[in-house]
Amino acid sequence: MTTPTRRQMYAAATRAALLEAACDSFVGHGYAATAIEEVTATARISKGAFYRHFPDKQTVFVELFSERLRQAAAAIEDTVTAINAAGPGNGALLASKCAYDFAARSVTDPVHRELMRQAPEVLGEQKYLALDDELVLPSVHGLLTTLSSFGELRPDVPLDTTARLLLRVLCAANTLIANADDPRAALAESAITMSLFFAGLTPPTRQSEHAR
Repeated sequence: MTTPTRRQMYAAATRAALLEAACDSFVGHGYAATAIEEVTATARISKGAFYRHFPDKQTVFVELFSERLRQAAAAIEDTVTAINAAGPGNGALLASKCAYDFAARSVTDPVHRELMRQAPEVLGEQKYLALDDELVLPSVHGLLTTLSSFGELRPDVPLDTTARLLLRVLCAANTLIANADDPRAALAESAITMSLFFAGLTPPTRQSEHAR
């Protein structure tokens, strides 16, 4: 493994400081009210240095939002590992818990909540959905493939379409919770909806087992 040079370490530290300062401002004041000058002043870094790392303010937001999506993908992949370790009969429950935990971050994590709330407007629908598909969809598809391999999905479930729809449900739940006057109530209602979504994918024999 190559040891980074002092220059590379300084560049990485500068980039991290800019991201941290921008994140604090996006969360505290909103994207529209955040000026690049404010970010650079908080980070104690020149405006010229900002533009050496980022072409514009939106690119900073994309990086912060993308990191949250990567965290979601990693949590889904951890769930796949847990399902494989637990064996048949546990997948649907573990998948539902993963979905709930991700949605719950819009209640417990103010940074997550604000980035999720602002992302559709800041990025526009097309870019917002494209990032979801690029960074999270493969993990969702992998989760469904694992459930299917254990017989925990109905045999007629189309994996590609279902993965896309499930991802949209998860993202919509996060946005709904983040914008709600009562986020905890919205989380509880979203959890019911997500449970019903998963129940509809489960074979009848599995549904009766969960009901007992």
